[in-house]
Amino acid sequence: MTDKPLISFDFAIKYLLKNKGDYDIIEGFISALFAAQGYPPVKINALLDSESAMESRELKKSIADLVVEDIEGNKYIVEIDRAYTPNFVHKACFNTSRLVVDSISGNQDYTNIKKVFHISLLYFNVKILESAICHAKTIMHQIDTAHPIDVRIANQGLVMFNSPNILPEYFFISVPKFNNIIHQEIDEWLYVMKNSDVKKDFKSPYMAKVASRLAVLKMNDQERNEYFHYLKEAVHSQDTLNAAKTEGIAEGKLEGEINKSMEIALEMLSDGQSIDKIIKYTKLTEEQIKNLK
Repeated sequence: MTDKPLISFDFAIKYLLKNKGDYDIIEGFISALFAAQGYPPVKINALLDSESAMESRELKKSIADLVVEDIEGNKYIVEIDRAYTPNFVHKACFNTSRLVVDSISGNQDYTNIKKVFHISLLYFNVKILESAICHAKTIMHQIDTAHPIDVRIANQGLVMFNSPNILPEYFFISVPKFNNIIHQEIDEWLYVMKNSDVKKDFKSPYMAKVASRLAVLKMNDQERNEYFHYLKEAVHSQDTLNAAKTEGIAEGKLEGEINKSMEIALEMLSDGQSIDKIIKYTKLTEEQIKNLK
């Protein structure tokens, strides 16, 4: 456990989504969570306005609404939210319903609806949960058999509707419920959420970058301002150094060309060539040639 202040994961996500260079951290978290249910990794394609004009800020207030795409080309909407009260299921249902409606324009039909994955970060201990993560989805089954089925409607052999790829799924993560025991990659992310820290033996490829970002987030305002000032000065210094190197290379090249011309001029002078001819072939000035004489 670190002695620095704890950072809420929802605050960290908002901070990271301000810079496209940090999207890979959020992608790593979502992919690790999805992998626990057998889904492939995803990449962020775009950010949706999570508090758009269509929605009341007090009603919605999700952390982020993302359009993601997996390695198979499937596109989904991922909503990340947080909750501090026991009515988190009602809020998740409400937010997901609004997101489904708002994600298609008025001139599109229902088949344009993208599947929504809702992720709720719960900052309280949910007693009914035996583990930190709970996954929920709509299961369709025949009443007489109770056997789960995928509803498909086909037209000329083409699948037009597949319920698992349409109906929302939910992940509820009770942060205080995590027991700090690491079994798989998602457990490393849960540890970060709960402790605002990264262990040295973590195996997720994103954790080194997570640790560096946490170090910045844990700074107070003065420390953070000084840090960003340092980064700005470092970039400026590097630009100055690169410019000096470029100028030095150019100067060195020019000096080499002048020396070569002088060698040629000396040879032409020794052969008795006229100054005008030497100027023509060496591009040296008359004064430079007279100094050589």
